[in-house]
Amino acid sequence: MHVTGFIDREEELEAISRAWRERPGLLVIYGRRRVGKTRLVLEWCGRSGATCCYYHAVPAKHEVNLAGLAQAVETMLGLEGFSRPRYGSLDALLETLSHRQGDAVVVIDEFTYWSRAEPRVVGELQRFVDHFLPRTRLLIVIVGSLLGVVFREVLGGGAPIYGRARFRIRLRGLEPWHVPSFHPWLGLEDCVRMYALFGGIPYYHVVVGRGWGPRQALQELFLSPTARLRDEALFMLREEFREPSTYYSILRAVASGASTPSAISDATGIHRQHVSKYLHVMEALGLLAREVPLFSKRGRYVIGDKLLATWFEVVEPALSLGWRGNALEEALKRLEARTARVFEEVARKYVEWLAAQGTISYTEMGRFQHKDVEIDLVAVNRRRRKVHLFEAKWRDLTPREARKIHGSLEAKARHLPLKDYRVETHIIARSYKGPKPRKPKIHTLQDMPFQKPSQAAQP
Repeated sequence: MHVTGFIDREEELEAISRAWRERPGLLVIYGRRRVGKTRLVLEWCGRSGATCCYYHAVPAKHEVNLAGLAQAVETMLGLEGFSRPRYGSLDALLETLSHRQGDAVVVIDEFTYWSRAEPRVVGELQRFVDHFLPRTRLLIVIVGSLLGVVFREVLGGGAPIYGRARFRIRLRGLEPWHVPSFHPWLGLEDCVRMYALFGGIPYYHVVVGRGWGPRQALQELFLSPTARLRDEALFMLREEFREPSTYYSILRAVASGASTPSAISDATGIHRQHVSKYLHVMEALGLLAREVPLFSKRGRYVIGDKLLATWFEVVEPALSLGWRGNALEEALKRLEARTARVFEEVARKYVEWLAAQGTISYTEMGRFQHKDVEIDLVAVNRRRRKVHLFEAKWRDLTPREARKIHGSLEAKARHLPLKDYRVETHIIARSYKGPKPRKPKIHTLQDMPFQKPSQAAQP
């Protein structure tokens, strides 16, 4: 494990600051485990100068968490004797706090652990928010990793505190441009491979040893018998679901190429009527993603969480070789194939960045598929009647290959349901050797907005 500075999250920090300025109120911060929710809150508390109380809930009895929170209040807010009484409910504790403390932030981290162990705590929080919070100067911050519990008991329709959170932040992974900040010793190609391995989840990048590349990361974190992340995928599913085997089976089927409900049903043996329910849940939690091609309504499912995709597409198949082969070499081969797929996502993010810079503009964008014709990315500007076609290639491109791809894209453009549109072709490649032509436009890793460590890391 190596230490990094605080990276990015400026929008989220400003969102917390806004909630603080507009207090009293309830702020809910949620996202998958390891995404950096705790680090975000503690960073804000350290920067803001606000009076903060932080408590990390545990999956224990109600009395244990109430006593722990009371002790945290006494210690961090300097309220002598606050932990002496035995509080019977969360609303009673917070009401007492509001009488003794003016402006303050109260953070209850992993609130979903507490609510899973004692569901009544959500109703107690509701009572405080409804009847007492508006008369205080408090900002209550609820942080949760169990996304199913967050949606069911906190944010979803019918949840006890549904509609009561004035502010909410769903924390997602960092953009690929920040990966070099975690691994300043790596070149851009290996940074993309690291993004394919871990996505933008900070914790996974931090546990990579200093000087490691993708090869060592695979061996030391996934393949060795004592690897730190070897059980991470199963742990994630066990934490989120009481019966994880069904979800594990669906993820394995999707990794094997089943991309529609009927195909997933056939691969898993789960009845077709029930598959859609599971898929809906997994999509809401970010475990699966449904990709719908441009000009189409028929989508396909892919694994949305990159750590899970790494496990099911790269690690588990390599481990299954057992004594028959070299698991590391098999994993590396699979990782390269996975990186090529993830590079298409990186290419899309790059196009979005180009649009934000004003380099191109579009009104809709997506992958195009019609029968046997596929285009990695099509960006349509209906106002200007112009269409940009992008081909993403995870390889070192030559001028001859570029000309060939340009011709192929122009031929494929005839299959688009767009008449009298100007067509501009682009290739987004790992690298390019030779002078860049006017047509097609060539983009490489060197053109992308990857952040240097000194630019991205915060003190």
